[in-house]
Amino acid sequence: MEEGLMVAATSPYWQWFESVFWVLILVLVLIIAYFIIKEIRLMTNTRRLAEIDLEKEKLNLMKAEMAQRGTPFFRVSPEQMKEIQVLDDENAGLATDIFAKHSMVDKRIERLENKVKLTKLDRMVEKIRDEERRIG
Repeated sequence: MEEGLMVAATSPYWQWFESVFWVLILVLVLIIAYFIIKEIRLMTNTRRLAEIDLEKEKLNLMKAEMAQRGTPFFRVSPEQMKEIQVLDDENAGLATDIFAKHSMVDKRIERLENKVKLTKLDRMVEKIRDEERRIG
């Protein structure tokens, strides 16, 4: 009889709640997961938008700087600019001449060193032959 009391003690509402309980838990978990995913997406999009805004700021600063550079700090007349260009060209020509002469001097020094080594080796060979003649 106690078994009957136990069964009778549970109301039909409780039985209905037990059957729906897991469905409610699942729905609640899905809602929480949806909000978490939504926040993650908003976070990444917000960060990317902030990066884009920063790049726009950089571009605006660069444009402002370039516009400011339009008026030079000191004025140089076109004649002076031509003279500077001529001097620059002359310097480039002189630099190539210096390089060519430096290379030529290096090659001549190397050739002289090789000739000195060759004569030293020839003398050493002659000394060795003389020694071989004395001994043999």
